[in-house]
Amino acid sequence: MTVILIGGPMAVDDGTTMDSRQAMSGDPRSQATHASLATSLLWWLSASSLVGPILESAGLTAFALVIGVRSVQEVLPDGTVKRTRLASFLTGGTTRVELIRTGIGQQLPEGYEKAGEMRAWNDDVYGTVGVKRTSQGSRWVFLDGNEYYLNLAGRAIGPTVIVDTSLSLIGGTLSAHAFESLESRRLFDDETVLVLPHTYRTGALMERYVEWVQAGRPKDHEPYVAAPTEWDPVAPPDPIRYTCPVPVRAQFEVTGLVQDGAWRDPSDLEAARSLLQARYDLKIGIWDLVGNPTLRRTLLATLPIREAPGETVEVPPGAAARARRRVAKKMDDRAAEKAALRSIYELLAPMREVGWEEVTPGGNLFLPFTEPFHRWPEDEPFPLVRLELVISKRHCAVNAFTILYNQVSLGSYVNSRRATLEEIAAPEVCTLGGSGSGRAELWREAGGWGDTVDWAARGTAIAGRSPRWAEIFRDLCDECRAILEGRSGSGND
Repeated sequence: MTVILIGGPMAVDDGTTMDSRQAMSGDPRSQATHASLATSLLWWLSASSLVGPILESAGLTAFALVIGVRSVQEVLPDGTVKRTRLASFLTGGTTRVELIRTGIGQQLPEGYEKAGEMRAWNDDVYGTVGVKRTSQGSRWVFLDGNEYYLNLAGRAIGPTVIVDTSLSLIGGTLSAHAFESLESRRLFDDETVLVLPHTYRTGALMERYVEWVQAGRPKDHEPYVAAPTEWDPVAPPDPIRYTCPVPVRAQFEVTGLVQDGAWRDPSDLEAARSLLQARYDLKIGIWDLVGNPTLRRTLLATLPIREAPGETVEVPPGAAARARRRVAKKMDDRAAEKAALRSIYELLAPMREVGWEEVTPGGNLFLPFTEPFHRWPEDEPFPLVRLELVISKRHCAVNAFTILYNQVSLGSYVNSRRATLEEIAAPEVCTLGGSGSGRAELWREAGGWGDTVDWAARGTAIAGRSPRWAEIFRDLCDECRAILEGRSGSGND
């Protein structure tokens, strides 16, 4: 298993110089530096100059799976940021692979290959994972779908290289849980090559990973549980989430190499990358250059990899100013949305008359179909099935939701009643699509909080449909109650 880190010194748009491997003040997870490299054309040119020869060495059908952002950006003279599709800079063609998971008892749609089954603690199947390639023959394949399921789908997709610029690997605690996820969702094949931006955080991740491997992959004494966080819904977002220095000059190179759970000297690999980038006419495999002593001695001009400066850097002023502007706009948008929704909810009295309610003052409206239950003893009581009113800026929708989405198949339930649900929704749209686990969209109409809408009439229309929705979900409510009663009777509560 091979992990290659690419990073190094750079100058960003406001003239600040730094190294991607340096820690940044106020950014313990290196989110700003990670975003900087992930959206940098300079970084992608270096990464592709490495990935291309690796794919050439692996054969005509080899390809790289790209996980993460799909655009690069530059700062224009007026200070605005221009984004350009990453695909336009990648040679060898691009396509995408779709990764989906079905609900319990559902079949994969036509054209999807079964990659594996999701199983519960008692080995019951609660979903099937499937993959679908849009086309064949491209060197670069973008991942559509949840990377969580790569532990089942990775081998079915079969990439030679994975280029991961997402935040998935650096967001959590550096624990055995994180390292097991790294191996199951990225290094799922011994031949896999994983390419990552080299930031302070990814360097720390790989340091701890190597220690864990060499210690025999010990389990944590306690299962990994995310630390509780106090969420303040009215607090401004953390500006670091929107901080992205844009490199204008850089010396990005192979700065880290981990193979078979141990650090290796990356200088030979970097020398081979540089040679093949300069001499594209050479028809020598990159691993042959690195692994053959004669070729290495005669062709490679190996130089030591520059060490990263040890001091912590401050957030570059230009990136910080852009982040502050984005946070200010977010807050303005949030205030406008809150004011608009407050006015709208006052006009939806007909819905309240048939049982719709606000769980929190000023929050969304919900229609519970069961009394609140404790799914587990430590959980807050929650209706087993309910409807949710979702008002976005440009549309309004009603979704069905079940808290037992891992035990029942909401998708199968609503699809078997599609004709009736479409009749209830008419003349509006009934997609039955899911916006998340355990959800199905029953009704959708154009026009949201940012539009001029007769909300009193819309509330009356939704209230009129509500009794029929309650009736059609009666059997699902009974099924959910039976599941909880069976669990209680088995002594598992």
